[in-house]
Amino acid sequence: MRLVHYGREVSRSQLADRARITRSSVLGLLNELENRRLVDQVIGSATGEVGRPSTMVRASLDIVCFSVVPLYDSLLVATVGLSGRIIRRTSHEFDALPTPAQVAEKTAELIAEQRQSLPPTNLISGIGIAIPGHVRVDDGVVDSAYSLGWGAVPLASLVNELTHLPVWVDNDASLASLAEQRFGIARELRNLILLFGAVGGIGGGLVVEGQLMRGRDGFAGELGHIAVSDEVRADYGGIPGSLDSVVNRLDLLQALGLSRADDDTLARAIRQHPPGAIDALLDRQAHSLGRAIGMLMNMLNPEAVVLTGFLRVIFECRRSEVDEAVRRYALESHSSRCPVLLGTLGSDVLLVGAAELAFASLLSDPLESPLHPAGTIEQIAHNAAS
Repeated sequence: MRLVHYGREVSRSQLADRARITRSSVLGLLNELENRRLVDQVIGSATGEVGRPSTMVRASLDIVCFSVVPLYDSLLVATVGLSGRIIRRTSHEFDALPTPAQVAEKTAELIAEQRQSLPPTNLISGIGIAIPGHVRVDDGVVDSAYSLGWGAVPLASLVNELTHLPVWVDNDASLASLAEQRFGIARELRNLILLFGAVGGIGGGLVVEGQLMRGRDGFAGELGHIAVSDEVRADYGGIPGSLDSVVNRLDLLQALGLSRADDDTLARAIRQHPPGAIDALLDRQAHSLGRAIGMLMNMLNPEAVVLTGFLRVIFECRRSEVDEAVRRYALESHSSRCPVLLGTLGSDVLLVGAAELAFASLLSDPLESPLHPAGTIEQIAHNAAS
């Protein structure tokens, strides 16, 4: 199931080769998965194969989940297919920092709207939530989310009570790392660092030998809090001179006269700004970003460093400044073999990552993991009574 999910479309012969089992065994397993409506088998042509068309295996269009991304000023909710394709997305903007109850209620409302529009053949695996903060992944409690002003919030329980669907919660940058490793620029890498510039600050993810590094409490990867400057200005966590405090998205927005903007809008505004208007700010942020990347290369010796979110914008606009700082602060033996890559999933990265969270149980136990019918809770109750 994982090979189909990550490959999105593979032939039965490719599955046999990659799983290292016989083709007859693959056929039997696929029949079981198809009976549960998890995969579809169609006649196609696999890349690199010659001869008659192969039978291709794809993740079923019937299986979906919901991805949820709370930000300090908005909420994103999407329906995502088992293939990783985003089917529908909606957003809601808050006038002020949302409370946990407001996020849970609006999440349930948007999911109900999307759930109602699903075809009756669809089955739902659950809900994945990407949070900008520390998360106890075992029970879905947000230990702290500085940019949201939250602490000790049982978010999984709050959303489960309103949706009656299983809910999983994890750190946003960790999920971005999984998304880029499984579907994006880092698909072939087993050791990487991801730096994620989000609306609420900078997060990070560490993948070591193909596995996401968690740490003792599951909080590993808070790379935005490493100190890169002697400035006294503190980040959300109270740490002065951190990467998060000196490479700051809000500073860019303020300098450009923008109250809010997505990354594409931010990039256009930077490219169109009058000469000298924010050049010094961009130069400082690029230098600090390169310094942090160099330090991380020295400490962790990754195959690559992946930048996504607004950090991608800084790198694209000031690549030479970032590269110069990397060379200055990283050992040559490390930096010469470690490229800085730009994430390829763009604004979808957190939605795809949160979907991976919601699909994880199904991928681990495809034949037994519970699936839930489409339609609103009221429709399901009515059908059951009928």
